Amino acid sequence: QVCAQLCRRPCYCPWVPPRCPRGSPLVLDGCGCCKICARRLGEPCDFLHVCDQSQGLVCDYSTVPAGTGATCNFEDGEEGCEVNGRVYRDGEVFQPSCKLQCRCLDGGFTCVPLCQEDVR
Repeated sequence: QVCAQLCRRPCYCPWVPPRCPRGSPLVLDGCGCCKICARRLGEPCDFLHVCDQSQGLVCDYSTVPAGTGATCNFEDGEEGCEVNGRVYRDGEVFQPSCKLQCRCLDGGFTCVPLCQEDVR
């Protein structure tokens, strides 16, 4: 019943899809009508403005009082890190550049250099 109230039929979408920030894919809104930018970790979300499911994010209503909105968070309380617009899972190893190797751990990350220091 709530879905029927929020979703107008037929769909009315802009002709040109939005340009999304880096790391935020185009997805269908909660009504399955229009292409929108997926919300990222920590961003506000609701029924229409959906989170980036490819990063394992869900709209989490548990962290806010009822009726005041929600934020995108990992499913089942899973920890993760967002670096340069990309979300990494807890324990995942990644290279943000050719000079660093990092590991996501408990919502933060630590990095080690991959190149030797030039000691001149």
